[in-house]
Amino acid sequence: MPLPALRACCAALLLSLLASGAGATERTAAEWQAAARADLDAVHKLILTAHPGSIDDLNPGFKAWAEQGYREALQLVPRVNSYDSMMSAVRYYVTGFRDGHLLYSDNARRGYPMLVNGWRLHKQGGDYVVDAHLKDWPAPLPPIGAKLLQCDGRTPDAILASDVAPFLDRRSNSKMAEYLPGALTLPALPDLQLKRCQFRSADGAVMDMPITYQGVATQRFFREWSKSPQQGQQPQRRSNKFSFQDGVLWVSAASFNTLPSKPQIAEFDTMLAELGKLEGVRLMVFDVRGNGGGSSAIGDKIFTAATGGLDYDKQDLDKLPRTYAQWRVSDVLLENTGKFARSFAERYGADSEQARQSAAFAQQVQQAKARGETWVEQPAGRLVTRADIARRGGKLRRYSGPVALLTDASCASACLDFADQVLSVPGAVHLGRTTGADTLYIDTGRATLPSGNVLVLPQKVWRNRLRGSDEALVPSVVLKADMDDDAAVRAETLAALSALQPRQQAAP
Repeated sequence: MPLPALRACCAALLLSLLASGAGATERTAAEWQAAARADLDAVHKLILTAHPGSIDDLNPGFKAWAEQGYREALQLVPRVNSYDSMMSAVRYYVTGFRDGHLLYSDNARRGYPMLVNGWRLHKQGGDYVVDAHLKDWPAPLPPIGAKLLQCDGRTPDAILASDVAPFLDRRSNSKMAEYLPGALTLPALPDLQLKRCQFRSADGAVMDMPITYQGVATQRFFREWSKSPQQGQQPQRRSNKFSFQDGVLWVSAASFNTLPSKPQIAEFDTMLAELGKLEGVRLMVFDVRGNGGGSSAIGDKIFTAATGGLDYDKQDLDKLPRTYAQWRVSDVLLENTGKFARSFAERYGADSEQARQSAAFAQQVQQAKARGETWVEQPAGRLVTRADIARRGGKLRRYSGPVALLTDASCASACLDFADQVLSVPGAVHLGRTTGADTLYIDTGRATLPSGNVLVLPQKVWRNRLRGSDEALVPSVVLKADMDDDAAVRAETLAALSALQPRQQAAP
């Protein structure tokens, strides 16, 4: 049984900056450099001994960066002088793999201060706009609403590409790209501090200002910002639920995180049962905004409950290419499968299907390791494309009307698996924004490093997956609405579907 994938949500990487404690003892630059070297060596070893990419003959580029990136990151170590710059040196190596399932998290800050410049950027269209100030800053700051023009003779795009992205996220198709401007607040390395920047205020005046930096406590950094009015409220956190009005079934599949408690499991099962009893559905919309992934099994259950599942002619399926995954046998996989088996037994009961399957997989990994085997194979049927399903008369078992998928850039990992499933329905319409993308390496485990920080790394590789490596899903209908505005998104979605399918679509 596959391990639940860690939600590869972009905001999670930023939240990894949160402190886990307080009361740190000051350390010298030499001590931080030693810590950076120790974590880099440990990450490099884990990449070689536990990541499927390091023995994947179909991906020579992975093995090339495993060594080249390690050497480049080591060259950054002499520039390290703090906890955050230590993390930057390691993250430079990790982000070079361009994989949202490979993360270096922040678990050992213990109150070490954060070096910041007191102002924060937000991208609006093609402009970079100051949207927040750190309160009680001891030096002049650019006014909120001012546009950043350049710093030290470089454009904002150039600064983000060279000084921010390599230490945070290098993927252009990631939700994380939206957060890069905000990360300019914190220099990744001490010699990347900005010196002078030029801004244009709302009244058109151009200001040339020196930039000052100060160490602040993490609690202050995450709480004490004066924000512009439009940035004052956070997007609403969505959950798995549905509404049914005027024949429109709107299913919000917003989280595939493994359910943490029996009451939540029961609530989810009740929702599935209610979905299965609905009658008179004329339009079905699956809304995955904000879904960064988790367990594909949750998405499967939602899709099946709402539709009855997808059926098509199965004749001669054995002539199609085989789809399967290979799990890299390692100490990390063995440790994590054991943890998940125990967790599932506690959460669902030792006699539950989830617990039995998880325990059986853990035993399979243990036996493979004892035999000295490299891979544990996970069969996944045949590669059946959308064109194959259409040719084979694909249809939903309990519903024959139009189906729509609504996505934003957050969609990754198990969310993409769900999107593939919905879009396999003949005639399904994709609306919203382009999704994120995954490599073929998924289903993560965790390993603690010498610093106390954690490396999250994929443990299996897909073969003949329907969606290729780093392939985002692009909607046929791009919505203009603010994707965090539920009412606006719903109105535009239904209007677009009405124009596409006027005889089948119900009015808002």
